Amino acid sequence: MRVVVVGGGAAGMAAASRAKRLLGDGGEVVVFERGRWVSFAPCGTPYYIGCRVGSLDDLVYYSVEFFRRERGIDVRLGVEVVEVDVGGSRLRFRGPGGEGWFEYDVLVLATGARARVPGAWREFLGYENFFVLRGLDDAERIRRFVVRDDVRRVVVVGAGYVGFEVAENLRLLGRRVSVVEMMPQVLPLMLDEDVAGEVAGLLEKHGVELRLGVGVRGFEVEGGRVRGAVLADGSFLEADAFIIGVGVAPETGLAESAGLRIGETGAVWVDERLRTSVDNVYAAGDVAETVDLVTGRRVWVPLATVANKMGFVAGTNAAGGEAYFPGTVRTSVTGAFGTVVAATGLTEREAVKLGYDIEAVRVESRTRAHYVEGGGRKVLLKVVADSSTGRLLGAQAVGDDTAFWRVNVVAALLASKATVWDLFAVDIGYMPLVAPVWDPLIVAARLLMRRLGTAPRR
Repeated sequence: MRVVVVGGGAAGMAAASRAKRLLGDGGEVVVFERGRWVSFAPCGTPYYIGCRVGSLDDLVYYSVEFFRRERGIDVRLGVEVVEVDVGGSRLRFRGPGGEGWFEYDVLVLATGARARVPGAWREFLGYENFFVLRGLDDAERIRRFVVRDDVRRVVVVGAGYVGFEVAENLRLLGRRVSVVEMMPQVLPLMLDEDVAGEVAGLLEKHGVELRLGVGVRGFEVEGGRVRGAVLADGSFLEADAFIIGVGVAPETGLAESAGLRIGETGAVWVDERLRTSVDNVYAAGDVAETVDLVTGRRVWVPLATVANKMGFVAGTNAAGGEAYFPGTVRTSVTGAFGTVVAATGLTEREAVKLGYDIEAVRVESRTRAHYVEGGGRKVLLKVVADSSTGRLLGAQAVGDDTAFWRVNVVAALLASKATVWDLFAVDIGYMPLVAPVWDPLIVAARLLMRRLGTAPRR
């Protein structure tokens, strides 16, 4: 049996490793990757730009040699798959050795996502000081440029995950940074505006200039370089470098040309076993859509945690096993300047838009007992629930590292469709050095119970 995986990122290598483990010597697993690396960590690229990661090799979890020697996987770097013939169970590839056809028994598409670049801006990608950040090659180009002594000011377009983390790392390099975001807040897909205000204050405290609620109309070029950004309000931002971080899109070109079904999100449609519309073709990771466990709607969630699990499930089923990926509650985490930002499920804004009648509470609390070492740091926690049923819908937190685990507690409850009363009943541990006796999560549940009642809804 031959399993072929297209794409060597998180989902692709998880699928290949799982399939090979199940097949053993009785099966062949081949990975085609058009780039120079497999099993790499794009989430670490902002820290490479900031020189907090020494080399690109540090962002690679396992080397190609490891997969070939230790796991028996045939990894082919620098080879691009340009066509899939699903009727003939074969694909056409192009690489240093030429072009040819390759047959498979089962195919796993893990082609990932690409950086979004508005059409009018693509012409600027040829300039040495205009960048997008998606892979390791992008990170290398950016770092080589921004560490130069003549680079003093950088404009970052987009205040999502990429813009947030890149802004921090550029400031740590001593650069002046302006972040431009067309939405009226930072992290617009992750946070509600009230919580995002705390994050905006953090960025400004550390010298990041924020231009929120204003888009970029275009760019001006002078002397073979991009000189500045023209904003929608008519203002002009001059800078030495420009980094575009306005989101990503699923890399579905290969799937579309093969005739696979594309879902309502624009990513490849898959079932809970990660089968596409063709029986012996699976899709996993950023190229595939899945289900939101809170709403039941189809969603596209390009996150590494989701990609790894999808790869495991796809690889299991591709090798003849049985595994399921039910969906996600969209838990995400980012951070800057020593502050962690985490979220799971729906924001209040999303819930209202979807028609939920909601209750939302905010809790600001210390993360340790008040009498120990100053009571720790403050954490801001927001919890959103459905007022008619008491079901939890989402949570957001900003603070120290404990913001991360508190959101993870809610994430686990969301997956089981738990309620405000279930949150109150969670047996969270207490010890003065690590947590207050009334944890912010339990306080949030109590505040919601004031509005919804102390007795669970039946």
